[in-house]
Amino acid sequence: MIKYESSLKILLFAIIAVQIALYFFGYLRPSIIYDYFDYFPFTIIPGIIYAYLIFKKNISRFYVYLSIYLSATFLFFPIAQIFDANFLTTYSFSSYFENKNLNRDSEYLLVIDTDGVLNLNIFNEAGYTVDIIDKPGNIGYPEAVETLIGEPKSVFLREIETSNLLKVAGWNLNIGNQIVWKLNLISFNSNINLNNIELKNSEISGTGNIFLGKDLNLKELKINGNFDITVSKELSVVVMGNVEAPPTWIDATIGYLNQADKVYELKIIVEDGSNVNFFDESEGS
Repeated sequence: MIKYESSLKILLFAIIAVQIALYFFGYLRPSIIYDYFDYFPFTIIPGIIYAYLIFKKNISRFYVYLSIYLSATFLFFPIAQIFDANFLTTYSFSSYFENKNLNRDSEYLLVIDTDGVLNLNIFNEAGYTVDIIDKPGNIGYPEAVETLIGEPKSVFLREIETSNLLKVAGWNLNIGNQIVWKLNLISFNSNINLNNIELKNSEISGTGNIFLGKDLNLKELKINGNFDITVSKELSVVVMGNVEAPPTWIDATIGYLNQADKVYELKIIVEDGSNVNFFDESEGS
């Protein structure tokens, strides 16, 4: 077995190198360092002993068995993190919260200003849910601040102070379609899905992708930034500003119309300096 010591050493260092690569490719959070230190009797101490044996060039059966053990350990922890194993320190901090009991008779202004990704979807509730996007990034965990008086009431999502090793790529947000919202969003590389909901005049800034569905009830939307916007063929819109529109859209005096035979339901204003491309929803999507 001792003759395989060089191969086992290469295997172990290759596993460590793959973990570093997974971090840079956006799959493995650096919080795995906390996980290793939290279980130091099984990870750090054996690693120190292994490094000592290499330094002393003490190649023995114990060294080989330790190589196999560490290879298995350093495979187990990243796999456990990718599958959100609850025993890891990475997931010992609560990242999910919700409020599904907002006042259905009130309107709510949703304010988000983040340097990270925002994945926004609609669900059939009178409130919202928020969780992290479980990938490495520079964004702290979210918290919500709600106002109880005034109209519209406000829901402000902001970052809480978070260790650099625990920071994530962004947030997953669901907002309920049983109340009326007004959106004021700033985010980057985001995916915003707006359908089957009533919104007051709203603003979206940053970069990413936006989908406007056929059951979206919205009169005016302001866009500032770089976005690809897909519009349902059943939603009639007019787009004002310097944009790239599909060749089937009509370049009219008031702007680009996706349905020339209908009065537009939604006016989209693209601010100067933005780079916005519009697309028709694909058949069957």
